[in-house]
This record gives sequence, structure tokens and C-alpha cells, in this order.
Amino acid sequence: MIHAFAIEPRLVATWGRREEFRFIHDKFGLGTPRVLLELPAFSKWKKAVYNAATELALSQEDMKRIEELFRLFSEHKYRRADAVYDGLLTWLENAEREYARRPFAGILARQNPRDHAAVLVTEQLSSGSARWACEVGASPSRTPEGLTLALSAMVTNCRQLHLVDPHFGPENARHRRVLEALMNVLGDGGLTLDLVRVHCAEKSKLAFFEREAAKMAARLPSGVSIEFVRWRQKAGGQRLHNRYVLTDIGGVKLGDGLDDDDGAGANQTDDLNLLTRAQHELRWAQYVEENGAFDCVDRPTTVIGSRVRAAAGGHR
Repeated sequence: MIHAFAIEPRLVATWGRREEFRFIHDKFGLGTPRVLLELPAFSKWKKAVYNAATELALSQEDMKRIEELFRLFSEHKYRRADAVYDGLLTWLENAEREYARRPFAGILARQNPRDHAAVLVTEQLSSGSARWACEVGASPSRTPEGLTLALSAMVTNCRQLHLVDPHFGPENARHRRVLEALMNVLGDGGLTLDLVRVHCAEKSKLAFFEREAAKMAARLPSGVSIEFVRWRQKAGGQRLHNRYVLTDIGGVKLGDGLDDDDGAGANQTDDLNLLTRAQHELRWAQYVEENGAFDCVDRPTTVIGSRVRAAAGGHR
């Protein structure tokens, strides 16, 4: 539900003009379904935008609008540690090569000289392009496959992943299946996040929780680690109830939860909705920054995946 776009610096420079800025400024930033893919690294990308803006002889007011765009991009960006940027190639050639290596939502550029399927030029942004149209809500099936498909773009574009479900219990297969499916997305893509953490309530004794959680290791991709923290609601305090997927690039609220339908066969679906900026900041402060909204009961032992991926060309 949050998708990464690579954006040509020379195109961004034109967005400093009033009309272009009015169209684009609310399309990026925390609380929106689009995130900047750093290409090259953000500091170098900003410098390229500045250079292009200088060539366009933008006014002081135009430059202020460019600075506002930088602020939005800086709070909502994604950098691939393994991305390669070749200074001998044009920006667009680098973007197309990165897309070929590992696809992302799209490439925003002034021109599309090679008629690349992922490249969107300015006219396409306002003409209803399906690649540009990113929904802020979804109603997937309550299956591991359905929920994972809805969340995978956000999960693979973030650095921190926090799964909040007070009812999570590692002894329950319906909870494990969704968590394991999300971790498989990371493992299959060769991705390692800085942090994956499950936030839940105290539903069992610590020894039982740790014993059941440890059983997941054999089903998790090697190198994937999951931390846990168990919370208790304070008397008269914030209710420990809602379910969220929180990341450093945004978050989603789920209606039912992060468990599946347990094979009920009732064609169950769930409503997933992107958090606004204010909602994300509030829940991030409560669960990630641990601002005292809840009492921390304990932090069970981290589980580290031990399942080795099949060799290339083999079956998974």
C-alpha cells in the first residue's frame, strides 16, 4: 500500500513552479501511498535537483517550494543498500537498470526515449495511469497470501517493520501463518530489515511464549530475525486493542487483525487503510518510541530464522 518511485532530478526541478507544485506536493510525504526511491543517495539526488533548478533560473519562491518537496521526500524515502549508480550513465539509464535488477512501482521522468513500460512522463500523472494510481485502502482476503500481497510493497520498501496485534500468540497457527508469509517475502527477495518487531499483549507465561515462538525459527528464512515486546494496558489509559502495521515510511490499520481466517472458507476479507500523518505519528510514538502509553511487561527472546533457501533452479 506504499509504493516506491524513482524520480528524475530534472523533473523535480520543474515542480518548483506554482502550478506543478500544486499538483504534486500532496502526492508524497508521510501518510501518502508513495515513497521516494533514493537513486542516487538522497544528498546526491538533492544536489542534482539544485543544479537543474539553477539551469532553469527558478525564482526565490520557486526554490522555497523545492525545499518543501525536499522536506516531504526526506521523511518518506527508501534507500536500497545494494543499488548501484553508475555516474557514466544518465539518470534515466540508471533508473531503468535498477528496475531491471529489482522492480519497483515506477520511474517518473521528463521523457521516455526507450519506451520503457515503467517510465511515466508528466502527462501520464494526470491522465489516470494505473501505475501512478496508488490506493490508500484495500480489502484483501483474510488469508496469508491475500494479506501479504496487500502489504508487500510497504514491507519491502521500509527499514523498520512493527506488527501490532494485542491478540498475537505464537502458539496459534492463524497468527504465525501471516507473520511467516511476510517474512518469506523478505527472505525470497534477499532483503534484510534493520528491525522487525511484534507488539502484543501478555496472554501467556513468558516461558510458554518463548517456547512456542522458538518453534517458528525452522519456518523462517535464514537471517530473518523477529523481536517481541509484550504490553499491558494502563488503568484508565489508552486501550490496547487496534491492529497496525507500522513502518518508517508509513502505516496501515487493519480491521480484523494480523491473523488469517483459519481456513474457515467463508470468503472473509478485511479492510486495510493507510494511516494519516497524524495517526502514524501517534501510534509510532506509542509503540516504537515507547512514550509511556502502555506498560511493558517483558521482551521475549528474539527468534532468528534457520530455514535455508533452496539452491538456484531448485524448488521452494
